[in-house]
Amino acid sequence: MKNVKNNDINTVSDDLDKDISWDMENIKEYDLKNENEKEHITKKDQQRIDKEYQKKIVERKKKFLESLKTENEVFDKRTLMNLYNLLVGKHVDELSGIINSGKEAVVFRAEGTDSETGELEEYAVKVYRVSNCDFKTMWKYIQGDPRFHLKRSSTRQIINAWVEKEFRNLLRAGDYINTPFAILKRENVLLMELICDEDGNPCPRLKDCKVDYEKFYAQIRDDIKTLYQDAKLVHGDLSEYNILVQDEEPVYIDFSQGVISQHPLSKTLLIRDIKNVCNFFKRKGVKTDYQEFYKHVTGSELHLLDEELAKNY
Repeated sequence: MKNVKNNDINTVSDDLDKDISWDMENIKEYDLKNENEKEHITKKDQQRIDKEYQKKIVERKKKFLESLKTENEVFDKRTLMNLYNLLVGKHVDELSGIINSGKEAVVFRAEGTDSETGELEEYAVKVYRVSNCDFKTMWKYIQGDPRFHLKRSSTRQIINAWVEKEFRNLLRAGDYINTPFAILKRENVLLMELICDEDGNPCPRLKDCKVDYEKFYAQIRDDIKTLYQDAKLVHGDLSEYNILVQDEEPVYIDFSQGVISQHPLSKTLLIRDIKNVCNFFKRKGVKTDYQEFYKHVTGSELHLLDEELAKNY
């Protein structure tokens, strides 16, 4: 699919405006308190209300698209529609900036109102760039997972499965360890809880802050064990970059590469995760032993063959 350049933003806005009838059917909410009030509104008043609401929708779309232009992000039309539909469906009220931007994905900060409490909530919206994703790598992680059955030739299906996998992994892991709560997914867009402090500031990565490293190492060892033995999951890409620090506790993010314990790559990825963790804490002066760590997690000795396979992966 052709990418939308920043200078094509008006064209995309025009395309989105063609969907105005869809928006009107799905999010029309007039300030009418009861059916009796509806009966007393004249046809002229109704047309005026329709026109005002239509203008509000168009302005909201243009504001939304302009915000993406300001952030210098480039997405295809389908992705823009998925993002806009988060606003249409009232899942979020606005996207308020970028938290992190990488080659394959960008994470937006979003704000919304809790439907039950009416309180302001902070969210993270992770968007995978369809044009930049490494589909061959994604396929390796999806292929051996019995939860997914799809054709390799369909790149759109692969990326949708990739986001679905992260969504499921977050929910599954969240029952046992600290992770962001996954709320919903729309193709290549994932909406989840924002891990932040009391003031709403995104929590820092383990890499970027100072903690009680002995305590954190012990906690992470136990969390990986719990994830493996109870949740039957392996993170698959664990490092100081994918662990946040909130209230002096580790919170684990980026579960897209996570695999279930029955996956053919589970041991290889587990060994890699353990070595990454050990290497980080060793640099911080903590005494580590990746072989003992592996036994703590799995209950078994680390076989030389498995370790060699992990080295070459």
